Amino acid sequence: MLMPRSVLISPSVAAFLIIVLLFCVDIHAARSAKHIPAPEPAKADMLVGAYYFPGWCDVARWYCIAASNTAQHPLLGYYREGDPDAADWHIKWALEHGISFFAFDFYTANGSQMLEAALDEGFLKAKFIDRFKFCLNWCNHAEESTMTAEQLERFGDLVIRKYLTHPSYLKIDGKPVVIFLIGHAFIRNLGVDEAKKAFARFEERCKEAGLPGVYLVFCHDAMGPNEIGDAKKIGVNAFARYNYPYAGTEFAGPGKYGEATYEHLIRQGEELARQWRKLTGGAYWPTVMTGWDRRPWTKDQDLVRIGSNPELFARSLREMRQYVNKDRVVMIEAWNEWGEGSVLEPSVEYGFAYLDKVREVFCPNAGPHKDADPKSLGLRQPVYDLKLPSADKWTFDFDAQGWHGVGVKEMKAAWGALVMTSENKDPQITSPITYLDCAKYSKAHIRMRAMPIDGTPSATGQLFWSTIDFGICEDASVKFAVQLDGLWHDYDLDLAAHPKWRGRTDRFRFDPVDQEGIVVEIDEIALH
Repeated sequence: MLMPRSVLISPSVAAFLIIVLLFCVDIHAARSAKHIPAPEPAKADMLVGAYYFPGWCDVARWYCIAASNTAQHPLLGYYREGDPDAADWHIKWALEHGISFFAFDFYTANGSQMLEAALDEGFLKAKFIDRFKFCLNWCNHAEESTMTAEQLERFGDLVIRKYLTHPSYLKIDGKPVVIFLIGHAFIRNLGVDEAKKAFARFEERCKEAGLPGVYLVFCHDAMGPNEIGDAKKIGVNAFARYNYPYAGTEFAGPGKYGEATYEHLIRQGEELARQWRKLTGGAYWPTVMTGWDRRPWTKDQDLVRIGSNPELFARSLREMRQYVNKDRVVMIEAWNEWGEGSVLEPSVEYGFAYLDKVREVFCPNAGPHKDADPKSLGLRQPVYDLKLPSADKWTFDFDAQGWHGVGVKEMKAAWGALVMTSENKDPQITSPITYLDCAKYSKAHIRMRAMPIDGTPSATGQLFWSTIDFGICEDASVKFAVQLDGLWHDYDLDLAAHPKWRGRTDRFRFDPVDQEGIVVEIDEIALH
């Protein structure tokens, strides 16, 4: 048998290897030490919750926030919902400022589920979830006619065993809290007696899962005395409002631009709390709004509440304290409604100022504290590598390059051209999102041809654009004559001279002709 030859290592090589080994151990130890610090909870003197909007599960959802000059921007960065590290930071920040739970906006219809990544992949897998509470706020926006016993049964299939039995699920009197954003829709659709049976069955299913029942909260729309009474008949325990941005104004939703003060909003919120406490016999959870500015989503087509600041927010928190019921619950709208300018989560613009006011108002015995975030600690940020799309030329060599059509048929890319036939007198194709600085471009170039029809010599084409400040509109467009001769033409449109060619674009729309039945081929659309 051959014996293995001894391996001889010189003292210098041995010393070098030891140094390398120690270096690797130190690196590993340093990496292991760089974890998210555990929360140091501040004890609140009542139950403070925040609505959580789980709509940031795709990088494209952040585009309008990143591009906006008016929105707040997350201090954590444009985070990946569904990343447990993002959830742990949220839990830590909430607990350290007296917030005990999040009411997750929950979206389902007919048994499907959407926007679940934040809860399923993030919070429920977070290290600190055992220190925090959550509940569901079913945003049942589907048609009222679909609010049936079967719909409630499907909802139960999704949530009872998966969420309501979770150790961190929020419970009052031992019962899991379930909020229904438009709960009275079930009563309006089914009637009181049938709705009562449907919710009794839902509670029975909770008991079958080992729970003592369910604690029902109706939100948003049950305003009249009869509605409150009917809701109590079917077993509703408490009432709340998600928000009230239009209260006391002529607005009921988007449609035009307007302004009202945040201070006015505070007064309206207090009046609503006073009314609701009376209507519900005290079974009301008051809601405090941090602000309202939907310009990232609705641009110049909605009400903006101006003048929100941490001091006024603190004033609203103090005023709402007096309207809590026996459950001693106060809700805040919202933790992270970035697209609506209703944000409690730390932001680049305000840091922890709004959260600090929650701690100040609800945690009277909390001592001094120091806020931390990933950057300040040198930790990894659980964020997307976000780069705003900025395409300024489309040649359609292989596909439609993200353009989609309305009022056109048989749209396809063929031999480097986007080919379609107009179905009516207003055919439209719309670009993918693209953020361009208008000041850097002076014209649009379109190379296209349109086939003749019925001897008509020409048609009218029109290029529209929207920006981060306003949507597609007639005022932001350029018209030009399109030759219907089947020949290729180059059309150069003067944008620089147009008064609305300013700011930052986010989309284009091109109406190639204004007649029906015309075959159009577009070789190129480019900005120069």
